[in-house]
Amino acid sequence: MVKRVMVALLALAAAPALAQANAADDSRPWTLSASGGITAIQAQADQPFVGLGLRRDFGSSWVKLEGTWVGSGDARGATIPADTWIGTLSAGTYVGNLGLDAYVSAGRRSFDGAALRGPGGQAITVDRSGSIFGVGGSISYDLALSERLFLTPFVGADYNNIDFAAALTGPGGGVIGSQRQSSDGITGSAGVSLAHLFANDGGSIGLSAAVSTASNIAAVGQVGFVNRPGANTPRFADIPNEGGSWGELGASLSLNASKAVAIDLSVIQTVSFPFGDTTAGIVGLRFRF
Repeated sequence: MVKRVMVALLALAAAPALAQANAADDSRPWTLSASGGITAIQAQADQPFVGLGLRRDFGSSWVKLEGTWVGSGDARGATIPADTWIGTLSAGTYVGNLGLDAYVSAGRRSFDGAALRGPGGQAITVDRSGSIFGVGGSISYDLALSERLFLTPFVGADYNNIDFAAALTGPGGGVIGSQRQSSDGITGSAGVSLAHLFANDGGSIGLSAAVSTASNIAAVGQVGFVNRPGANTPRFADIPNEGGSWGELGASLSLNASKAVAIDLSVIQTVSFPFGDTTAGIVGLRFRF
């Protein structure tokens, strides 16, 4: 079976220092965010995604509720296309320069086997639903290199359980049915972010790099974090129970159109990700009130 990545979702790779700065306006403790983008997956169709979130700041702490939809595009090979809906509750706090955050996420996957045909052209029955679940946490520390330049090392760990569906083929290679499978695994990551804050609260520019390792690549799904590259990046592979390691490089630009509105742009590239590297980009708007 060809090893493939089914879906990828990118979130901003901004440094925690920036997140802390954005939360400093006590007169606007709420933030409504909307984002969307697309991921280019090696040897597979591009994947769209959209998200909507609501965040509440409490001084140096925050809580966020977010909903995300991920499409599977034109899945190929043995992969059965799926739409995925994910709800995520995340929270974080700063103790001095030390940042702590955690999340829990749960969702449903809707498999679509309409394009699958068996011998004679008859439709193949597909189990139409599955689930996704994730939980994890991270620790970061802000180091001020200057008044506006921050270096932030971080470490994190995630546990994820993901259902996926694969086509079953007969001796002649034709599709004879489908099977829903479940994968779970633990992912650990470590890296560093560099953020430069513009003068007069104009926004920020950030770079980040991380190395991750997973006990099961099929269950990689870092859903919920905002402070490390690869965050909110579920990747569903149709080969379960195989570990691996990879790198990720990220860049972000945040521009404050006003005290109430911000525009976010971000891109992330995996390096040596099993089942094929991905390049993803996202555009987002944040409204503070």
